[in-house]
Amino acid sequence: MTTQDLTSAAIALLVALVLYQIAIVIQRLYFHPLSAFPGPRLAAATYIPEIYYDIFEGEGGQLPFALQRWHKSYGPIIRINPQELHVQDSSWYETLYAPSRPVRKLPNWGHRMKAMESALGASDATTYRKRRTALNPFFTKRKIAEFAPSVQQVCDRIVSRLEREYRGTGRVLNITRAWECMASDIATLSVFGQDPRSVDSPGFCSPTNRATESLVEPIKWFTHLSIIPTLIDRLPEWIVTALMPPAELILRQLSKVSSRSSDISQVMELAVVEARAAHSDGKGNDHSLIGSLLQQDLPPEEATLPHFTQEAVIVVGAGGETVARTMTLATFHVLDNPAVQKRLVEELNTAIPDAAEMPDWNVLSALPYLSACIEESLRLTYGVCEKRSRAYDGGDLMYGEWRIPAGTFVGMSNYDVSHDEEIFPDSFSFIPERWLGDPRAPNGKALSRYNVSFGKGMRSCVGMQLAYLELYLGVATFFRSRLASKARLYETNKSDVEMARDCFVPRAAKKSKGVRVIFES
Repeated sequence: MTTQDLTSAAIALLVALVLYQIAIVIQRLYFHPLSAFPGPRLAAATYIPEIYYDIFEGEGGQLPFALQRWHKSYGPIIRINPQELHVQDSSWYETLYAPSRPVRKLPNWGHRMKAMESALGASDATTYRKRRTALNPFFTKRKIAEFAPSVQQVCDRIVSRLEREYRGTGRVLNITRAWECMASDIATLSVFGQDPRSVDSPGFCSPTNRATESLVEPIKWFTHLSIIPTLIDRLPEWIVTALMPPAELILRQLSKVSSRSSDISQVMELAVVEARAAHSDGKGNDHSLIGSLLQQDLPPEEATLPHFTQEAVIVVGAGGETVARTMTLATFHVLDNPAVQKRLVEELNTAIPDAAEMPDWNVLSALPYLSACIEESLRLTYGVCEKRSRAYDGGDLMYGEWRIPAGTFVGMSNYDVSHDEEIFPDSFSFIPERWLGDPRAPNGKALSRYNVSFGKGMRSCVGMQLAYLELYLGVATFFRSRLASKARLYETNKSDVEMARDCFVPRAAKKSKGVRVIFES
């Protein structure tokens, strides 16, 4: 074959590829089942807008804000990429995430988190339900209440350490680090029955928390370019950077992320192995998640080391991150608002005459203003802030006059519900009073139905009760102590707790130094 023949063949192939792509675009725009739905035409034809806003716009993670602009232009239901719709209508949230409806989720979640063997990583409804059923017995409110003494001990150790090492010293503390250690210790304790005592680590710097933080930062790269984790894991770094020179800096960072994630996975795997051995010897901890799973007659494909390890990684990582973020936001807003702090402290002082004798969870959860502060903190942390897309294969869904074809991925955003001004007036302000009494939404439904940080439906957060236990004991212990009255925010403002980026979970702008405090003498 001559050079001219090769050139002609290459041109023909290129033309064929171009024509094929044009045909795909035409099909998506005019003949696709979703072609009638409103939205940006480029988004209907390609994934370019979603990738751009997730990765390249500003500091990345800007898709939630782009979706809000699109909804203003096109209406409450829009097509956001060739295969997905997005709805901005708080009243439809419980319809989309109905508990009785088996739904699929996009498969890239499990791949990007390397958690395909976990319940959270299961895409299809059948696998998810099977794995969730195995987790449920451990996460009942009654079972979680048994951890209250251990949770209280962790909270007490944090306050004691802050009194001892920070009060009156002028040392600046990123309070998020302390709450991360608290949440990580409690999550690890619940999974394995062992306390790693991260709250005693120098500078409140826990390897588990740093690994989780590193993992969520580049999550959008993993979402759209799923080949990256595979390249990092399987190819030498010099080959990866040679293949993709422009991405060298990014790949270096992602390589560090992969290394940290692998380190934590290995730690968790070793802990699971030890737990299984102890269980076989009759010395297992029946009050831990792994102990609970080992007691069950699970099918062989679910009673594997990777499955147990990934469940452990998800509970420790996700549970620690979300609770720490909520504790941080609560700490900031209470300290930033003297009237809120005064009212909260007065309620706690009345209900808890002796700070050394903390009441149990049931007593604390009955305190109206404490509960209001916690609910408002949860509302403003959103849980997961990215669109939560689901597909129902059992039939078409109806949104108003729009018929959504069966099997279509449809998403909604917790961020949109939390900032629905009709339901939460002045939604970006921290107003615990909105939760007092028997608050109702404009449609007459309980306001609590629109606090969606834990999600709704069959895939709602399995660790909700554990999170509530930590939040009630954590907030009550800190603000009932003498230490809280000495706490002052240091070069910190509201932007340090507001979402500026969607990294699966909310993140402030990269320039933020976190919520920093000092404790006066």
